[in-house]
Amino acid sequence: METVTSGASPEYSAFLAAHPDSAPTGDFVLLYGQSDLPERNETFEVQTYLPGWVAIGDDGGGTALLMRLDGSPSVYCCGHGAIGSLDPELVADSFSDWLAADCPAPWMGDDDDYVDG
Repeated sequence: METVTSGASPEYSAFLAAHPDSAPTGDFVLLYGQSDLPERNETFEVQTYLPGWVAIGDDGGGTALLMRLDGSPSVYCCGHGAIGSLDPELVADSFSDWLAADCPAPWMGDDDDYVDG
């Protein structure tokens, strides 16, 4: 875990320290816990295709949630298949504020097909 999150923001590091297991949050978001974080980042080859970033979770529909490993508290999203080929898009300026708001997922617009039928 240390190598995957080295340089992570203090607010995300505090969250991770308190969550050994992944935590479903809000309507769509799964935030990876300590036990899943290294494997998820290895599986999606985040460090290979987007060095200096870490995947902190996903939406269950192909979108990765990412943070920079430069101490920044901002949260970004990017399609798993586009990691490294498209710039991640800003989701929130602050991980802790985003978490406190129950992890809203603005990329999941009303016209998306993510609702169970």
